[in-house]
Amino acid sequence: MRPSKLLWAIPSATFHASRNLVFRRAPRVANALLRLGNVSGRGGAHEGPRAVDYFHGVVSDYEQIATHTGLVPDARSLFRGRRVLELGPGDTRSVALLARLRGARLVEGFDAFDITSRDERYLRGIYEPLMERDGEPGGFPRAKDLLRDVRMHPDRASLRAAEGRYDLVISRAVLEHVTDLDALFDDLARVTTPDAVQVHKVDLRCHGNKFDHELDFLMFPEAVYRAMASHTGMPNRVRVGGYLDLGARHGFALVYAGATHRISVAEVNAVRDQLAPPYDRMAPEALAVLGVWIVLVGKNHPLATKALKDLTTEALPVAPAEILSPF
Repeated sequence: MRPSKLLWAIPSATFHASRNLVFRRAPRVANALLRLGNVSGRGGAHEGPRAVDYFHGVVSDYEQIATHTGLVPDARSLFRGRRVLELGPGDTRSVALLARLRGARLVEGFDAFDITSRDERYLRGIYEPLMERDGEPGGFPRAKDLLRDVRMHPDRASLRAAEGRYDLVISRAVLEHVTDLDALFDDLARVTTPDAVQVHKVDLRCHGNKFDHELDFLMFPEAVYRAMASHTGMPNRVRVGGYLDLGARHGFALVYAGATHRISVAEVNAVRDQLAPPYDRMAPEALAVLGVWIVLVGKNHPLATKALKDLTTEALPVAPAEILSPF
């Protein structure tokens, strides 16, 4: 490892380990600080009016990929009549609001971090333009009414009590922050209907924790990274293969997977000898995939018979242009 990169890695590990300790020992304080900072996962460029474009883009992506995969005959029917679970909704209920406007019977959320904004002025600045763009009268009062019964599950016990409730599960840039994916999918198998649909966009990038390469966060040994990330929601570092077979391990059929971001094999090989185990032994083609859409269905869904089997990283297609939004 170059001395300059080592000089980055040591203070980075120290900072994140200290932050992780706060999240582990004082989660309420950590959540309050996240709320005060309007930590949303969207980035500062997508707050206020820009958030309207962002959330419409998010929902449009779900609708487009559902159409592309053959889950629905037309984009606007994805949410109609559905009972929806959104994983990691963040600091607003904007996706829930748009799902309700598109006819969802029920929308609930599951988030390990309580960062829902309590600032009505902040929320009004997002909800009112969302309503206007969808041609829905009533403004902020109507938005609050539509969201009145949107329940949040703060932990696994609460979620597991919703047995058999949901027939659509959605997430965007959430699964990569889940420490125990198998535990989550055990719960999803319990709370979804046998013909349920799941649409997930997974961001496998470093989320800013790098020196000069997108794979720098894979340099930290597992024990060190666990001390840095176990309670903060930093990326779990699971690579794309771990997501391609995740559904099958829990009774779901993978019916679509498409890469959203890739780097070249040459870029991977430039740093591969610096990576910690097990990443230093992974195929460069797997390490090159930095984002993926996955669509799963329950065993009783009509598309379950068309499940993708033995899909390799090398054969992973690029997601179509209409669902490669900049958001």
